[in-house]
Amino acid sequence: MAVFTSEFSWSSCNPAKDISRIAIAGGSITELLYLLGEEERIIAADRTSNYPKEALELPSVGYVRNISAEGILSLKPTLVLGEHDMGPAEVIKQIENVSVEVIRVNEVHTASGIVDKLRCVASILGVNDKADSLLENRIGNLINQLDVVRSRSEFRSRVALVLNFSDGAPIIAGKNTSGNGVIEMAGAKNVFHSIDGWKPVSRETLVGASPDHIIITERALRAIGGLSGMKQDIALTLTPAVQHGRVHAVDGMALLGFGIRTLDAALKLASFFD
Repeated sequence: MAVFTSEFSWSSCNPAKDISRIAIAGGSITELLYLLGEEERIIAADRTSNYPKEALELPSVGYVRNISAEGILSLKPTLVLGEHDMGPAEVIKQIENVSVEVIRVNEVHTASGIVDKLRCVASILGVNDKADSLLENRIGNLINQLDVVRSRSEFRSRVALVLNFSDGAPIIAGKNTSGNGVIEMAGAKNVFHSIDGWKPVSRETLVGASPDHIIITERALRAIGGLSGMKQDIALTLTPAVQHGRVHAVDGMALLGFGIRTLDAALKLASFFD
């Protein structure tokens, strides 16, 4: 079994009072409930809950950072369970004012942070044994594989992660982002680590950073016309990543949601890096 070091705040991980009817705000939380075999408790989920595909059939409560109190309360939940950025605050207060329990799950952008998120959700649901089983088998194996691949290439490849394009400018992952967490988890160096947060940068800035690899969300790649569109872009084609075809497209939620699929994504990305 893999050994994990906790980086987590456990204050919100106590067992919930009633888990019979759960409304979820956050795709990684939905993913974890399905992984734990507790999906029958879910009565609704937000729009980021796109995995597994069955989750798309659930009633929607809006977007994780802009959920609807009316929509949630009409479904009579016993628990609203969300990611750390669930909101807005006034909606959360409105839900709590009618005595519906609301729990936010902390997020740390590391592999051990993902493990802790799983353990936290399992603790809230009272199914710690299911989490232990997953950690002894599938998830423990994933992290062990990631450690092996990372040890061969740690921090040698220079990587940029592009979330999307805004008015033609790439929005990149700086430090203190889930994107930076994925890059480091995959054993590479973020060329924009000196920038804080998600920021738009000019194409010239991206070229000047000279990334060996570009990780890009599938949505962003479609928006620019695929790899051929990037190669036709006068600026982007000057980056070593585009010149050598080292552009890696990943589903946005799998890449940045920091559920178990993020471990899979990081492991696959690590295999591409030198």
